[in-house]
Amino acid sequence: MSNDIEKENNPSDKVEVVQASEVLFAEQQAIIQSLKQELEESKKKINELQDSMRRLAADFDNYKKWTIKERQTTQRTAAESLIKKLLDIYESLEKATCNLGQTTGGEVADGIKLIYKEFSRILKSEGLETISSVGVSLDVYKHEVLMRKVNNDVPENTIIEEIQKGYLLNSFVLRPSKVVVSHKSIHEDVQNQEKPGEEKGG
Repeated sequence: MSNDIEKENNPSDKVEVVQASEVLFAEQQAIIQSLKQELEESKKKINELQDSMRRLAADFDNYKKWTIKERQTTQRTAAESLIKKLLDIYESLEKATCNLGQTTGGEVADGIKLIYKEFSRILKSEGLETISSVGVSLDVYKHEVLMRKVNNDVPENTIIEEIQKGYLLNSFVLRPSKVVVSHKSIHEDVQNQEKPGEEKGG
């Protein structure tokens, strides 16, 4: 009985129990801290992976757009090259249909007209159209000036004659029109310059 009382009252036992629980608590805190660190590192890695995925997705999207644009450019260039080669034949057929006279047999004439009509249809379906020239103002992107002629009946830089037809292909200039452009005579320019002075003098 006295032994039991001694055990209960022995302070060293209590110290050991307190120390053991503190050690356990400290270990648990260290484990928690370590887990928190691992969690933060995992979050960082996840964010890095997500950023990397977003960059890859953006790069792939840009690549797709570039591929589509490149394909369109290649197709347009190929079409331009082919149609440029066909223009001479097309224009020869056009002249032939205009110059068909009585000497040409009816069936041959009809055949040439039919070929020209079908040729025109195909080229138009590919986006070919003629550039407007005579009577319009000079557009340096669409017209190539071969000559200037004095013409006081129309405004300066009006196209008065077309030497060679020009064409657009899907709104791009395939071949500029070769044209003759108007300009005012020197005599009229001098008169126009003198008029304001004369009015002031009067």
